[in-house]
Amino acid sequence: MFALCLILTLMLSGSRVEGAQTELVPIIKSVAEQKNDGSYFFAYEGADGSYREEVGIVKRSSNNINTPPTDDHNDDDDDGNDETELEISGVYRYIDSNGQRVEVSYVADKNGFVPVGTNIAKEISEAARQSAES
Repeated sequence: MFALCLILTLMLSGSRVEGAQTELVPIIKSVAEQKNDGSYFFAYEGADGSYREEVGIVKRSSNNINTPPTDDHNDDDDDGNDETELEISGVYRYIDSNGQRVEVSYVADKNGFVPVGTNIAKEISEAARQSAES
């Protein structure tokens, strides 16, 4: 029993920061869609001007383009002939502690993650883009 009280006391005391207040931000817009193939879209916006939107698209490519389908072929089966990859693009924004609007857009795919934003040095975005292209 003592150990349980000690753990609870430590958890509660560790979760409080003196003088800090957590203000909940109401969500004024929220949308989410999921497709059967795994593709998706979501977006939400907070009353404080924060925003996030993301699209994920599943792309399929066949390894055996010249192989004709057989009678027992079912597109829902994972027969090892299809490769899938997920391409993601999105944007998010928020107001930082200095009152400045921060906005970042990004693309992520099999080649890597490429962010571009008001708080990201252009050299970093360019290096990420070059790395993803090679």
